Amino acid sequence: MYSVLAAFAAGALAAVVGTVLHASMAYMGDVPIPWGAVLALILTGALTYWVAVVRGKLWVSALAGLSTYVIVALFTLDENNQLIVSTQFFSALPGPALAGGLWVYGMIIPVIVAILLASKTLRAASAARD
Repeated sequence: MYSVLAAFAAGALAAVVGTVLHASMAYMGDVPIPWGAVLALILTGALTYWVAVVRGKLWVSALAGLSTYVIVALFTLDENNQLIVSTQFFSALPGPALAGGLWVYGMIIPVIVAILLASKTLRAASAARD
């Protein structure tokens, strides 16, 4: 029960903070640098890894990553969404659309990396106990 709650809490935290953070960016001339999206992805991976290691169960990290994605997907379904700019607006708003695309479609990468790293950490911890 506590593992499920921890997974949902980590997922909600990553989704909310990541969605707010992903829009932070800098520009080099006309080239957008979506540093907020990169930090949001790092945060998602870190929370996904952390919750698995703290709870000692690999499935918790998968549930945290899934809950992050579902919450972000719910944000994007809102017709009055002011948080995430869709990639369909890339020609008009290239920076925000790039950041939105990185955030929404890129979050699977840190989640998978976090699950793989958590698996390795949990196996090493199990071997050390044996």
